[in-house]
Amino acid sequence: MHLKLRLGNCTVLFLADSYIPWDDRLSAFCVSDSGSIPDLTYTIHTTDTLQVGGRHCLKRTPFYQVYADGGRETWYYTFPDGMVYAACREESEHHFSVWYVQDFLSYLKGNTTLLYLSTLEYRMIRRGDMILHASAILDQGQAILFSAPSGTGKSTQAALWQNCRHSRLANGDRVLLHREKNLWLACGWPMAGSSGVSIPYRASVRSLILLDKASKNTARRLPSGEAWDLVKKEIVLRPWEERDTTLAGELLRTFCRNTPVYAYSCRKDESAVDALYGILKQDGLYP
Repeated sequence: MHLKLRLGNCTVLFLADSYIPWDDRLSAFCVSDSGSIPDLTYTIHTTDTLQVGGRHCLKRTPFYQVYADGGRETWYYTFPDGMVYAACREESEHHFSVWYVQDFLSYLKGNTTLLYLSTLEYRMIRRGDMILHASAILDQGQAILFSAPSGTGKSTQAALWQNCRHSRLANGDRVLLHREKNLWLACGWPMAGSSGVSIPYRASVRSLILLDKASKNTARRLPSGEAWDLVKKEIVLRPWEERDTTLAGELLRTFCRNTPVYAYSCRKDESAVDALYGILKQDGLYP
């Protein structure tokens, strides 16, 4: 079985040695197998058991552990009791192996599970793209991105724009940022978070809004240096990889120089939509 996805300008091929219950919602990102060589390939295997192994531990959490062995990473995914149910090993820069314990195959029905296990979002920076923790709406042909720590209200603001201005919610949790010369595009990413919404799209970024809760609506356009310092906290990265953090820093500086970024303290009601739209229009971001 195989699954071929187009994500931004990257083609990703998943190959399985047996039946794997792909989530049907991934089909929106599928492309036909034209015989072209994929940018990244994941080979998926099932197994009876898995055990953690490796020489050097890079990261340890209750949900996964990352080990390096011979310059290559292996991610082990665990339940809170320590049982390993899946693993992803880096075979080369472009090829990875994924193992999944047979007893837990049904978990792959969640539309984000396969992407989560593949560590794919951490690999995009090497391709010159960034994964931003943000909600994305499409409004008059362009993307507005709402970014904030979990629980701050980015999904709420996206929903308000959808209700008040009939904008389209494109994703409630992740955005792929892709650069074409000095133009930054927001692209679809299948990891949807709690919103469950993730559609394929490709749109220029009108603005990025960094949210904070408040009793009144106030916005401030950020100079690029201040924007960079705040936005970098919401980029998906492996902090132990110096090459990745350097690449992200360079890309993010270009993004912040070419994209309007606002700090927006706001209410969780319709007034927040009217106030932000007025500010963006006043700054020339709407005709």
